[in-house]
Amino acid sequence: MPKIPIFYSERLSSFDLGSGHPFKGSRFRYFIKLLETSGILQNCQLIPPIPATDEYLLLAHDAAYLEHIAKLRETQGWLTLDTPVTKGANNAQRLISGSAIQACNLLLEGEKIAHTFGGLHHAGRDYGEGFCHYNDVAIAARYLTEKKNLDRVMIVDTDAHQGNGTMDIFYDNPKVLFVSIHQDPRTLYPGKGFIWETGTGEGQGLTVNIPMPPFSSNDQYELALSTILEPIAKEFKPQFCIRNGGSDPFYADELTMLGLDYDGLFLVSNIVRDISLKTSGNLLDMMLSGYGNLVIYGWLAQFCGANNLNVDYKHFSPPPPFNSPPSSQEILNQATKSMLDSLIGELNQHWSCF
Repeated sequence: MPKIPIFYSERLSSFDLGSGHPFKGSRFRYFIKLLETSGILQNCQLIPPIPATDEYLLLAHDAAYLEHIAKLRETQGWLTLDTPVTKGANNAQRLISGSAIQACNLLLEGEKIAHTFGGLHHAGRDYGEGFCHYNDVAIAARYLTEKKNLDRVMIVDTDAHQGNGTMDIFYDNPKVLFVSIHQDPRTLYPGKGFIWETGTGEGQGLTVNIPMPPFSSNDQYELALSTILEPIAKEFKPQFCIRNGGSDPFYADELTMLGLDYDGLFLVSNIVRDISLKTSGNLLDMMLSGYGNLVIYGWLAQFCGANNLNVDYKHFSPPPPFNSPPSSQEILNQATKSMLDSLIGELNQHWSCF
């Protein structure tokens, strides 16, 4: 059995945004330990990431923005109130961005699935926010289209928070299909990702936002992905697939209000895996988000889903508190179907599959 490539370094632990901040750098180290405990690590290959140079960062960001980041790094400044530019966090984000390039090359050479600890999707071309300095998702996609001359790259963003930076960078780009499934932006940062945000110019129809009602659980996610992502991916015929996300759609996450359980996190990754391998034959899988004490267990469920591993991941997961949603499954199904009908109304002028 070929080993699963994971780009990892202990230096990623420097991506820690401070006491009281919800993003802790210890998550990376703890997850590797969890892979070892679960017996999975022996089937993995840990590959040291190489920091991204400015040449690669400029694929997605303006030179003036990189200069701004460099100044903030020296003064220990802040991009926004929740996004400090510490030297440690900045070094780690360069490692994450570099690993995205390395993973692209590995997959172009014939590997089917590779993993990075990325998904810095709130950084735009000339701005950073939401804990993100550089957008490794966009850097990877631009590398593929600009340096490797691919014409069709698909990004599937399953983070609970919509990937506003990635969307902005590719909003008029005809070579990148961006699909984001996220909590309804009326109820969660960054307040973007509505169904009518579908791209502009040559990129019309290539931005697809699937805003899920709060407390949406496994059934609603499966319905949304089968109704929207699967037919669009078949029609788009991507040459390369990228998924970014994490465990924050989990119902016990501390910052979000979605309803996936561990089986749901497995399911979402497994669906994206199947669609990616059937269309492009590859998947660059990035895991970063999730907030609270259960992040790494959600990552484990997603990792198992992405690699189709028959592992009793629940055995390694402490029982989370159960938060009963205020809406019944019937009401959630109705709300999801209504949203999907409206979304299809926005997309059917761009896609023949609807």
